[in-house]
Amino acid sequence: MISRCIVARSGDGWMYYPRTPHLQAESIRQWRELVQQHHPGMFKPFPQPMHLDLAEDPNEMPTPIRLGFRAGRNTLIELLSIYKKIGVNHLFFVLFDSKRPAEEAIRELGEEVLPHFPAHKEEKE
Repeated sequence: MISRCIVARSGDGWMYYPRTPHLQAESIRQWRELVQQHHPGMFKPFPQPMHLDLAEDPNEMPTPIRLGFRAGRNTLIELLSIYKKIGVNHLFFVLFDSKRPAEEAIRELGEEVLPHFPAHKEEKE
């Protein structure tokens, strides 16, 4: 198993297992400290996967599933905002556990969730 130190020194970023925001915040803190020890001033991202079962009820509260959550879109937006606040730089959904057809869930995510998280735009010189 490769240690975090080696990844911080030689890797471009660190993708870790999906965890609750409270636990993930500690992993991110440790990651940022290690990166700064090896590369002061450098940014290396922290992405994570999230298994998702997007509920039809937009207000369904998040409940844990294997490696993620079942949640309605409105509570998912709140959960994603927390992950963003603690320092997750990129989060991708895994729909293996989805009870809804993937096309339907992807459409809802694109129309109702993603607009709350616009991509960063680089300023032109």
